[in-house]
Amino acid sequence: MATLKIFILVLVVSLTDGTYGKAPGLKSRITSKGLNYAVNVALDALTKDLTSKQIPDQHGKSGHVSYDVTKMRITKFTKPQSTISMIPNSGISWRTTGIGIGLHGDFHYKYKQGIIKISDHGSFDLNAGGISLQIRLIIGMDSSGRPTISSSSCSCSVQSTSIKFHGGRAWIYNLFRGKVAKTLKSSIEGGNGLLCKQLTKLVNVDGAKKMAKLPVEVKLAKKFLLDYSFLAKPSFQTNFMETFHKGEVDWLQGPKNTPIIAPKLPTGTDTSRMLYIWLSDFLFNTMSYSAFSHDMLKYNVTDKNIPGDVLNTTCKLTCIGNLIPQIGKMFPNSKVMLNLRSTAMPNMTASNGTTKVEAVGDIKFYAMTPTNKDVYFLTLSANMSTTISVTVEDEKVYAKVIKLPIKIRVKESKIGPLSDSMLNFIVQKIVTVFVEPKLNDLGKNGFPLPIIASVKFVNTQLKLQQNSLLIATDLKYTG
Repeated sequence: MATLKIFILVLVVSLTDGTYGKAPGLKSRITSKGLNYAVNVALDALTKDLTSKQIPDQHGKSGHVSYDVTKMRITKFTKPQSTISMIPNSGISWRTTGIGIGLHGDFHYKYKQGIIKISDHGSFDLNAGGISLQIRLIIGMDSSGRPTISSSSCSCSVQSTSIKFHGGRAWIYNLFRGKVAKTLKSSIEGGNGLLCKQLTKLVNVDGAKKMAKLPVEVKLAKKFLLDYSFLAKPSFQTNFMETFHKGEVDWLQGPKNTPIIAPKLPTGTDTSRMLYIWLSDFLFNTMSYSAFSHDMLKYNVTDKNIPGDVLNTTCKLTCIGNLIPQIGKMFPNSKVMLNLRSTAMPNMTASNGTTKVEAVGDIKFYAMTPTNKDVYFLTLSANMSTTISVTVEDEKVYAKVIKLPIKIRVKESKIGPLSDSMLNFIVQKIVTVFVEPKLNDLGKNGFPLPIIASVKFVNTQLKLQQNSLLIATDLKYTG
């Protein structure tokens, strides 16, 4: 059970036959190296967990004999060799060899027929060695885009079994222990044996339930909903499997598909790492669209945001009233408020090893007069082409502004002709002091990747590709 739980958890990190109708916003690839690591971690946990593990008591009746098998515990478990291989266009084959199990327990039986009554009790030691298991797993998707898992076949072989009885009439039972061991061996092995039945149940029932409960939506910043659902069933190649996810960010209160078309993601054949995640520009741009369409990309900048006298209309040295005399003369002893508003959705593109965000908007100027009356007097049109650096840490994507040039022009003026150089100086000051730190604060929050909390990235590399960020990483299970 522990093996299956951990294996499914790591498998879900990156669970198409390529027939999806549109390009994904997120693509992942988990390699044979990654899956074999997951299985090895699971088997380590299973080996530790099983030693001295109690097994539920067994009670039953067969004919005139009633029996109780109690206080069973596993005394030995030999960690097997295990390999994962892909079944192209189908699923995964999981094979283990060399399993060894030792079991100790107590038994008690009663025989009753008429006036004849016989009972006895004692203990036993059971050993089974050279157990090999192979199960084929089919990974698909349900109607809601969640992954599904089922077993298509299972086989089991047991090289040897032995049993020894102690106490009571043990010397009599031991005369027949070879036959008992042979019966146990036949009941364990084969596709319908005890082990395959149990393993198939764990996959088809327990595993399926876990998959059905997996969340495919993640809340972001209390306003957005990130959709990680599958677009199609997974694709299985010779040494890796790939999954294609919607990767779209919608408005939390009213999810709806955005009109943005996801660009085609790059392909590749690298399998040197355990996990690869492609994040499309589409993922970030759908969040930008949702924010813009719900009027979130606006902000009022006042003297509370800008230190010093920059936004004062009257001062002794450097302020907007001295730099642009018309403002100082028309609105003396006042403060200026700037209303920043995007006029189009900001757009992110990754190409040629760089990531840029293009944004356009209006900057409206208002004089906040001593009489508490806000007087509009100027609108500037602004264009920004922001270059950002992207890093991956703690299973999140972080961003930081490298360059933030801005170009402005006067769109409307109620105070006559203005000096472009002075306007640029003022706006650039605002960008440096306020806008850039605001953007960097957002970047510091990080963008969560679809990974479970107990799995960490190690040996991680980030590549900027056409229309996407590629994260190539190995994994470490922290338990």
